[in-house]
Amino acid sequence: MACSSSLLAAVAASPLLASTSPTIKRYQPSILSDEQGKPLRANSLKPLTNYLFHYPFVATPCLLIDMGRDVGGVGKRRSIVAFSAICSHKLAYPAKEVAFIRFQEKASKHSEAERIHCCADHSVYDPSAGAKVVAGPAPAPLAAIALGYDPKTDQLRAMGTAGVEQFDAFFAKYDFKLAMEYGGKARQEAAANTRLQELSLYCRNVAQC
Repeated sequence: MACSSSLLAAVAASPLLASTSPTIKRYQPSILSDEQGKPLRANSLKPLTNYLFHYPFVATPCLLIDMGRDVGGVGKRRSIVAFSAICSHKLAYPAKEVAFIRFQEKASKHSEAERIHCCADHSVYDPSAGAKVVAGPAPAPLAAIALGYDPKTDQLRAMGTAGVEQFDAFFAKYDFKLAMEYGGKARQEAAANTRLQELSLYCRNVAQC
């Protein structure tokens, strides 16, 4: 369900701080954890680095980036943002064998620096501006992942989405592949703890373009 003001008010009244997305669709909250399954500390994130986690469903990948500066996100510097990693053009996503969509720190032939770039058809998104489309054929921004942040514990949690979701189309397009990889669990909501790891550790190959 969509619950913009109610969720934001509840978050604001608690130790958690959420993203300022105007409309948030709430899912089961999930604490972002490290490789050992312990709640991740936001100060352990490396700036301008690709991190991957799965939310709001077991099989739907997301990118998390600490932009290193205030971009209206969460964390002590409001620098941490997260977006669904399903490209809105042809639904390319980071799979274990290869990731065609990723954040790039440096400029390339097809993109400026500090952009999320899908190498499949060169759709480019700006993570410092809500993942809006800045180049290429993508018809919509990436869906934002609403993050909560607890300044006392320095912990992060995923709480919902904002923007145009691609989940139904994603599950329809990759139904067989996801069934082989996840069995019947691909559409299950993420657990109370979700592992966060560098994209290069999850994907055997990260496309460069």
